[in-house]
Amino acid sequence: MKLLCITDPSTHPSFDTTLSLYRRFAADPEIDFFHTPVSKVDASGFFQAASVTGKLSNEDFMRLDGQTLTQLSPSEVDLVFCRADEPVPKDFFENLAQLEDVVQFVNRPSQLSYTRCKDFLEECGKQYLPDHIFSSTYDEIESFFKRFHPIVAKSNVGYGGKGVYKIWQQGNRVFTDNVGEGSREYSSLKEVLDHLFKIDSGSAYEFVRYLKNIDAGDKRILVVSGDVYGAFLRKAKTDTWVHNVTSGAGYHRSDITEREFQVIENTYGHYQNRGVHTLGYDFLMDDDGEWILSEVNAGNIGGYDWLEEITGEPVVARLVQWIKDFARAD
Repeated sequence: MKLLCITDPSTHPSFDTTLSLYRRFAADPEIDFFHTPVSKVDASGFFQAASVTGKLSNEDFMRLDGQTLTQLSPSEVDLVFCRADEPVPKDFFENLAQLEDVVQFVNRPSQLSYTRCKDFLEECGKQYLPDHIFSSTYDEIESFFKRFHPIVAKSNVGYGGKGVYKIWQQGNRVFTDNVGEGSREYSSLKEVLDHLFKIDSGSAYEFVRYLKNIDAGDKRILVVSGDVYGAFLRKAKTDTWVHNVTSGAGYHRSDITEREFQVIENTYGHYQNRGVHTLGYDFLMDDDGEWILSEVNAGNIGGYDWLEEITGEPVVARLVQWIKDFARAD
């Protein structure tokens, strides 16, 4: 089968799942593997791609965008797996969506435009989430902040916790904490919001009640086309409330509760029906000690290789086999 992946290698550290998948794809004798840089996705109707074969080192992976690219017709490709991190270029998904009638995607780009946004979960799982609002209106956000502070603001752009901010007040000053910016002090909530909406002015933020048991970690459950692959707990190694592995957290084996299985069973179909098959469900511990749904990540999901490492189970091989079967089933 001919498989094409799209990513920007510079956004992936050496321990990242995308590098692990690229290595598996390049070494698999049943896969004719190609790479397309995120920056080369355009409206031409063709892919600009480089063939990737054999052993792939970290250095080789980082140099992929500099390889000689050749024009590849979508009709020559059996399957496309987009591994692009946020934020993607303008019209990125629209340019890919025009090819959906010609080539099959692991996750349909026309639908990723919806499902990647945090407010999509409102349609299918609002009842499983902690207290929250989606808003860009100051009065509404201020009311929510007065009721629940501290709160967390989540942007629709960024990855690895980079678009997530804790917001709290001490006296007349308002503070934020973010893995990229660190802690900052502001004169008012309005000043904080002005800063946030300069970063992401394209959509409303999600504002969520801050969970006091956040130090318990962040549980990720991997789901592919409705099949639950397993769970791991991400937990920061330092005194921080952000538990993303790309921000320095460790990962540990975790169980899946009956309630979590129920949440997945009642929501994954909304994504699968739109042609979005790879999902990462994130759960945090609520104030009552029960795990509560935080968000559903759709599309470019990480952690398959980490789950394989801590369980000893062939998780990545299972995903690769699913990809082969999915391509043949078209």
